[in-house]
Amino acid sequence: MKKFIIVILVLGILGGAGYGVYHFYFEKKAGSEERVSSDAENAVYVDSVSTITGYGAGTGLIERFGGEVSPQATLEVKLENERTVKKCYVKEGDEVKEGQRLFTYDTREDEDKLAQAEIDIEKAESDIELAKQSIEEYEEQKKTADKEDQLMITTSILSSQNEIKQYEYDIKSKQMEMEQLKDTIDNATVTAEMGGIIQKINDPGSSSQDYYGSSSGDSAYITILAVGDFRIKGTANEQNLQLIQEGMEMLVHSRVDDTQTWHGTVTEIDTDNKEEDEENNYYSSMGNEAGSSSYKFYVELEDSEGLILGQHVYMEADDGQSEKKEGMWLEEYYIMQEDDGAYVWWANSSNTIEKHAITLGDYDEELMEYQILDGLAPEDYIAYPMDTISEGDPVIYNDFTDDSGDEASDDTGLDDMDMSGMDMGLDDMDMSGMDMGYDDMDMGMDDAGYDDMDAGMDDADYDDMDASMDDADYEEEE
Repeated sequence: MKKFIIVILVLGILGGAGYGVYHFYFEKKAGSEERVSSDAENAVYVDSVSTITGYGAGTGLIERFGGEVSPQATLEVKLENERTVKKCYVKEGDEVKEGQRLFTYDTREDEDKLAQAEIDIEKAESDIELAKQSIEEYEEQKKTADKEDQLMITTSILSSQNEIKQYEYDIKSKQMEMEQLKDTIDNATVTAEMGGIIQKINDPGSSSQDYYGSSSGDSAYITILAVGDFRIKGTANEQNLQLIQEGMEMLVHSRVDDTQTWHGTVTEIDTDNKEEDEENNYYSSMGNEAGSSSYKFYVELEDSEGLILGQHVYMEADDGQSEKKEGMWLEEYYIMQEDDGAYVWWANSSNTIEKHAITLGDYDEELMEYQILDGLAPEDYIAYPMDTISEGDPVIYNDFTDDSGDEASDDTGLDDMDMSGMDMGLDDMDMSGMDMGYDDMDMGMDDAGYDDMDAGMDDADYDDMDASMDDADYEEEE
């Protein structure tokens, strides 16, 4: 009896699936024949009005930039060349104040050099005294020497005088070296130039990754993050860098919540330090050529509430698009204004282009958009006005053709014969209503990982073809 019930259940589900096949594939396919894209050379590309007027989508005219939440300021304390740390007074996570000591250099080598310089100066001073005594003796000898010997004595006097000058020069050099060594020793303790949080302390003897992920032998020993509001570190490539200017107002979007936005201003563009990109810029609507250079820019926020340090966001120029306006608004470059009214190039029911009259309302000067009072509906399709367009030209629906140019349904990536209404990568012939990775031919309802052909309902561990209901441990074919 139990197996009979399951057979009836399976047949019922298969019957419903058959209707789904017809409804979602054949019926939908037949209805879509009203909108057919042409493959003619003079065909005009058209986009849906809902896509064009939809916020931030479709046209590719809104340039977006990737960004990362960063502190208002970052202080990187690097070690001086060939110097080692004797003692570090802080640890990661500590909050420090401006002027607080961070670490002390090992000064033993400098102290040894200072002591040696003092010895060298004393020796040079002693050599100067000996040279002066020699000159006095040569002067006495010269008084009683004949002319030939006087010439030799004069030469010796000049040589001693030159030695004295050299010793005096060496002393001055050593004195300057001593002053530098004393200054180095006296300033061996490094203090924080600003207050903040100790974010990272690297091993001074190794090359490690800094806070932003770049690996370098010249990385900072200590990284301090300023305490306070955040800013956004953005990235622009060579193609869209010219779109960024200091003082430009920016709109910042959360990646996980489209309704969450922040406002800010571009305060810095770093064009001196370019980075070579190996991957495409995901956020840019223009794209980023592989291997091209990218540059950092920084956006200071009016309010950073809700942001987390390191959070990834995307940004675009703030032209007032975040303000909700009533009605439908269309960019003015889609509109042809003539003496007798306003028109758009409109795809008619015969799948050809025609000049279509519309009624305009208010005009937004900042966004350069007109409010459409009459003549267009969200489901209509229009083209960007070009001199090459003529009435009667066939059309190509940008969102209604697949990669091969064949007519497609409104399916956004569904597999062949997939009847799911909300497909997110379903297998062929999957009849589940909300399937997120089910096996082929899986008919389970509210199934969380059933085996193939498992017909159980609210079953957590059934074996294949287990026909039991509310059964927790039945074996196969029981």
